[in-house]
Amino acid sequence: MYNGEESLARTLDCLLGQTYQNIELVLSDNASTDATAQICQKYCAQDNRIRYVRQEKNLGLHGNWTFVADQAQGEFFMWAAADDYWEPEFIEVLVKKLQAEPEAISAFCPYRLFNKETQQYEGEAVLEDYGHRNAWVRVYKLTKLFLDRSNHALIRRQRAKDIEYKLWLFPKMTTVYNIAFPSLYFLVAKGNFVLTSLDKPLWRKTMTSKPAHDLPHARNPALTYLGHVIRKIHLFFRSLAYIRRGADSTLFMLTCVPILFARMAFDIVMPVWVVLKVLLSGKSIKGLSPHEFWKMGVR
Repeated sequence: MYNGEESLARTLDCLLGQTYQNIELVLSDNASTDATAQICQKYCAQDNRIRYVRQEKNLGLHGNWTFVADQAQGEFFMWAAADDYWEPEFIEVLVKKLQAEPEAISAFCPYRLFNKETQQYEGEAVLEDYGHRNAWVRVYKLTKLFLDRSNHALIRRQRAKDIEYKLWLFPKMTTVYNIAFPSLYFLVAKGNFVLTSLDKPLWRKTMTSKPAHDLPHARNPALTYLGHVIRKIHLFFRSLAYIRRGADSTLFMLTCVPILFARMAFDIVMPVWVVLKVLLSGKSIKGLSPHEFWKMGVR
């Protein structure tokens, strides 16, 4: 976490108030400059289930993810953002699901998107199901939906310990998506995902209309698009590498090439199509936020 003072206390209350009490919270403060440290220290003194570590320097997103994953000790593991919200029974329901499905590598649940700026929910509950007994079908489902929400599911730690959270090609592009998607491909290649049968969303994902990461050359549309293309090409090759690592099979990885290539081509063309569509409607693209582009299909 980095500079999470605005919502950190509420998030910690939410996690510590889970009906499943046998948990450990590893708080890695990525050299925050706000009151994050004081909040963490306060909660750490009140609850012995919390381990707090303040990094001397900012490790970057990839470094902090790696640190937290290495520090985890339990049978199950989950990521927790400083501005997300979970229903009290979230962990208990997912633990029971994994205990009932010993071959599954991850369990996840319905969720809702919450807009930070408007303080309102967006759309209905989302049922994002990547599960299937066939690994190729799981890769296809993930590639088709191309959403990273299941990365915040409950994971069997030992089966996912070989994931590497590497820095992306452009150091300034620290968006979580560059790490989340390859790691998800590793997981779906490694084992099955199971979805809780509950209709009730157990997780609230906080969204922002503003970019939560650096955007090199954001004022230059041509360079921004070039960066997008390079990112998609790099993501294509990295995802294939993670599929091979998860499945422990080069042959399986090769069977996934057409799916991922089609997705890459679609994502490269989509921004051009969206810009043309907006311009033909007589509107300007300058006033559109990254979130609005995302809602129109740009990934």
